[in-house]
Amino acid sequence: MTSGYSRDEGWALEQDRADSLAWCRGQFELPTDGSGRPLAYFCGNSLGLMPRSARAAVEAVLADWSRLGVEAHLDAGRPWYSYHEWFRDRLAR
Repeated sequence: MTSGYSRDEGWALEQDRADSLAWCRGQFELPTDGSGRPLAYFCGNSLGLMPRSARAAVEAVLADWSRLGVEAHLDAGRPWYSYHEWFRDRLAR
């Protein structure tokens, strides 16, 4: 053992309880096994866990598309025409 690490389950559960980011867990959809238990998620080549807020955001875009068609480029709740502006500076860096 180094740095206070232990393979003991009790130690791991205590670390989970003390985790300052534990509140974030409820913000994401966790994949589950056949019995509904959450799975460990270790995949570095993916989008990661889906934020629960993503579903509503995607559904809002789909609703605009359904209601407005091509006009959603300019008239949607979040107009599509300016999507590139949200990412331009970050992608440029």
